[in-house]
Amino acid sequence: YLLMVGSNLRRKNRPLALRLLARLRDRWPGRLLFAGDAPDATLLAEARALGVADRVDSVARPSGEVLEALYNRAAALLFPSRFEGYGWPLIEAQACGCPVIASDAPPHPEVTGGAALLCSLEDEAAFERAVLALEADTRLRAELVERGLANAARFDVGSFVHRMLAVYRAVA
Repeated sequence: YLLMVGSNLRRKNRPLALRLLARLRDRWPGRLLFAGDAPDATLLAEARALGVADRVDSVARPSGEVLEALYNRAAALLFPSRFEGYGWPLIEAQACGCPVIASDAPPHPEVTGGAALLCSLEDEAAFERAVLALEADTRLRAELVERGLANAARFDVGSFVHRMLAVYRAVA
């Protein structure tokens, strides 16, 4: 399954995920799993209209342990958000060894540190190609997992505190 973590806010771009699932209908057998807010009535109606409602699941407000398990089992984190303040799910996924497919909107490139497949929001076919590439190319998948784990290490609390202290010392 493709995992999408977040809310129903417009900027999260959940309808793109449904359209992607419809595009992949005959070439990728997976499902789409929304974690966070349960899909609203509009999103569910769109899933029915696209003929993919039977391949959409959700886990409303998962605990940290459940979310970690979802990352660990996902084919990829799908994160087509239009914009984010930061994008913690990107790092959470990478820390769990889950490949990331995200929009190229800021701050996604900076946060993912070159360890994700980034796609233009205007190019839904690019998201489709990314899913199919991860499915077909085990070396690409392994490389993204390895680079993602290394990138997530940048956000280790101990390392972060050490870097912040170095900045404060330099300023003082």
